[in-house]
Amino acid sequence: MNVFFNSNETELPGNVRTVSDLLTWKEVPATGVAVAVNNKVVRKSQWDETPLKQGDRILVITAVCGG
Repeated sequence: MNVFFNSNETELPGNVRTVSDLLTWKEVPATGVAVAVNNKVVRKSQWDETPLKQGDRILVITAVCGG
């Protein structure tokens, strides 16, 4: 299945089926992260339950400290 991850077309392995699976596969930290699928924010409590579909657009934003 192909999705767009932060605007880059990405082919997902067969075991990546949910937002949680995708973040684990991409080694995205579980804290300080916001996720949207098709321009709709997905709460962290819903990551395990939010399935991904062909062509989905996933945006992951990571908080950065600094100044």
